[in-house]
Amino acid sequence: MLLGSCADSCDGSIETTVLYAKPGPKAVGRSIYVNVVNKPDLGVKQSLMYEGKEFGTFEHVVIINDPTNRFASNRTICFSKFRQEAATTGGDLTEEGLPVITVE
Repeated sequence: MLLGSCADSCDGSIETTVLYAKPGPKAVGRSIYVNVVNKPDLGVKQSLMYEGKEFGTFEHVVIINDPTNRFASNRTICFSKFRQEAATTGGDLTEEGLPVITVE
């Protein structure tokens, strides 16, 4: 994949830009924070914190649950099918309510 765009095979699918990742729920896999490029209604505007400092404000943030580290080295993630999970709760209050999805 090229930085900033999905591979040709991703045409018509959802494209995201990876912002950063943290250990996943119960230390399984990773939670990947992404900004949605071409389906804005999927994400929410959010100011993100990383290691105690403001990382930035992004228009369409979603957390991708990646229990198998499938996207460990991606700068962009393209997908068509996903499952909506429960929104983030009980963690960092600045990230409360962020949409969480699992890519199928």
